[in-house]
Amino acid sequence: MFDRWDTRVLFGARALCLAGFFALAGFAQQQPVAFPHNTHMKLGLACVDCHTGADVRATAGIPSVKTCMLCHAKLARGKPEVQKVIGYADKKIEIPWVRVYGFSEAAHVQFRHAPHYRAGISCATCHGDVAKGTVAERTVTHNMGTCLTCHRQRQASQDCATCHY
Repeated sequence: MFDRWDTRVLFGARALCLAGFFALAGFAQQQPVAFPHNTHMKLGLACVDCHTGADVRATAGIPSVKTCMLCHAKLARGKPEVQKVIGYADKKIEIPWVRVYGFSEAAHVQFRHAPHYRAGISCATCHGDVAKGTVAERTVTHNMGTCLTCHRQRQASQDCATCHY
């Protein structure tokens, strides 16, 4: 039924899909810089200090190297991980962070951070207690059931078009 070429293509496609699944599932992603969320939170930073826009836009976004350099142009410059950040800034390239949270394209989900932020839902509700972690990793699994349960508990819209396009 399949010749050797077809088998290799199917195997390669399966491996690519699995890699994408593991990336979206947040399994032990190797980040280009070991970013210690806990250290930054202990300094009094809020999530929106680095993930700008989470309070006013649809996306929270991954911080740009310029955002990191707002502090690290002067602070902790001698630390090895900060030196990596400085290296990216000096080369004028973004840090190639590996996204930890997100929905697959097939889910047709349009998640918006701002309404959740305005409703007083803490970042930890959907992202786990990042403040205690040393690396970004997926600790909460999102699916339609978890989202609907939360919407029902908070009397938020359960209309399909609220989240899906």
